[in-house]
Amino acid sequence: MPGLGTSFGRGGATTAQSDLANADAILIMGSSMAENHPVGFQWVMEAREKNGATIIHVDPRFTRTSAMADIWLPLRAGTDILFLGGLINYVLTNDKMFREYVLPYTNLSTVICEGFRDTEDLDGVFSGWDDIKKRYDHATWQYQNVETLGYDEGHYGGGGHGKEGTGTSHPNGCERDETLQHPRCVYQILKKHFARYTPEMVEQGSGIPKEQFLKVAEAFTSASGPDKTAAICYSVGWTQHSKGVQIIRSAAILQLSAACQPNRAPARLI
Repeated sequence: MPGLGTSFGRGGATTAQSDLANADAILIMGSSMAENHPVGFQWVMEAREKNGATIIHVDPRFTRTSAMADIWLPLRAGTDILFLGGLINYVLTNDKMFREYVLPYTNLSTVICEGFRDTEDLDGVFSGWDDIKKRYDHATWQYQNVETLGYDEGHYGGGGHGKEGTGTSHPNGCERDETLQHPRCVYQILKKHFARYTPEMVEQGSGIPKEQFLKVAEAFTSASGPDKTAAICYSVGWTQHSKGVQIIRSAAILQLSAACQPNRAPARLI
């Protein structure tokens, strides 16, 4: 799954299902886990019984998973990215980051080169879009002071399990700002990009009332830190979706910034 490969360096599952028993909050989206993965769902139930974990099911349908969850949110079909974007915005605006993890183990403090432009600057596309070849040249997305090749020089790839996710998060020579104040560090770019995903926008687009969204956002993002952890469970409702890569990438950004367990492999947030 390229959405995971870009974030973690590996496109397969990032944890064993039995480890769900140690979670303090579990978000289930794109799946009716109780019906379709009942063996794995036992660990979700164990997390609630052992840790008092909060089980959140976000799905347009009310299923057996919804019935077993502490919170069920019926969002409009196709608005998964909107909901996840709202959670990311909640993390960044309310300082819910697990800083002891994100600073040393992700690229949140790394500065991106000057040529990068976000979608609001270029009428809906990022910098590097080639309208003739219908693909992006990633040169303007790279780290400051790190030389990379564009797609015309053989560096471009179409995805893959390890695409852009292998190796160190902070290549030698790249510029970093651990205060997270530099306007082009990954933290500031993410904060600006996801600022549009307000609770009001989530309510308007997904149909989830603002009060319910904020309740879930607080429950999920508070399960973060050296002694707490949250998990996200999804299935083919995401992996087979036409925007599945983008949905799973959004979930990975949320997991990295708010609820990662310690001792994970270095990873990229954008």
